[in-house]
Amino acid sequence: MHSSINNLIQIKDKIKFLYENDSNIKQKAKIIAVSKTFAFEQIKPLIEYGHIHFGENKVQEATDKWTKTKNENPNIQLHLIGKLQTNKVKHAVKLFDYI
Repeated sequence: MHSSINNLIQIKDKIKFLYENDSNIKQKAKIIAVSKTFAFEQIKPLIEYGHIHFGENKVQEATDKWTKTKNENPNIQLHLIGKLQTNKVKHAVKLFDYI
C-alpha cells in the first residue's frame, strides 16, 4: 500500500477515536490532502483509494495538475488554500470548489 494511503488511514483512525471519545464534537471533519508541490503520480494513489478533498495554493500549478483529473473524476473537491491574486480569480473560480 502506498505511504500516502497509510498516512490517510492513520489520520482517519485518530479522528475516529476523537469522535468516539468526545461528545462535544458536532461536525465531521473533512481531510484535505494538500497536494501542492507534489507530482500528480504521488497524488494518484489517494484518488484511486477514493479520497476526494485536495488543496492547492497556486492557481496555475493546480490548473496544470487538476483540470483533466477533475473532468474524469467529478466527485473531487479542490480547495484553494492561501492567498488569491486578483488576476487569477477568473481561472480559480472555474477550477476550485472552495476558495
